Amino acid sequence: MQKSNRGFWAKFEAVATTLSKITGLVGALALFAAALVTTEGVIVRKVLDWSTIWQIEFSVFLLMYACFVGAAFGQLGGHHLNIDLVIIHLKPRTREKVLVVADIATCVVCVVIAVYAWPMWWESVVRNEHSESLWGPPLWIPYIFLPLGVTLVFLQVVAQIHRRIEALRLGTIEEHFVPTELKDIEIPTASPVERKGVDHE
Repeated sequence: MQKSNRGFWAKFEAVATTLSKITGLVGALALFAAALVTTEGVIVRKVLDWSTIWQIEFSVFLLMYACFVGAAFGQLGGHHLNIDLVIIHLKPRTREKVLVVADIATCVVCVVIAVYAWPMWWESVVRNEHSESLWGPPLWIPYIFLPLGVTLVFLQVVAQIHRRIEALRLGTIEEHFVPTELKDIEIPTASPVERKGVDHE
């Protein structure tokens, strides 16, 4: 039974991680595309003196995708804004338990948003709603970004909760908590010889 559970969670985490990485890559491309589209719109309007119809709305859609759907990639790397003023002072096991509770609260928020956002998206599909702009794209496209994003974040957080609980059970908790803003920064540490030289000075 434990083997099957481990197999299930391994597959679950692999799927969640893969989806987060793919949507994160597309989100990065969406940001780049939004910059290109905005630049093109400025050139067309200011230099060529042509009217722009689709550029602003399209770039907003791209930014919405990067923000909402790309959130799962941020969760995967632990790059979301965290308030760690309290947890950095807790004992490792207590800290991890608090983080599990915080992750569960995150899941609840994601579920609440998804419960309202998915029907809103489906309603726009059924009604064939379009933007009131001259371009008039179907609204189901930007409407799907929010429910899809929170669903992917939910999957990623569930996988994170499982990892924390397993670490608590097996006693493989990190002793030192690394603040979010320092995770991708290599902090140089002096060698014993260098430290000795500094002490003598």
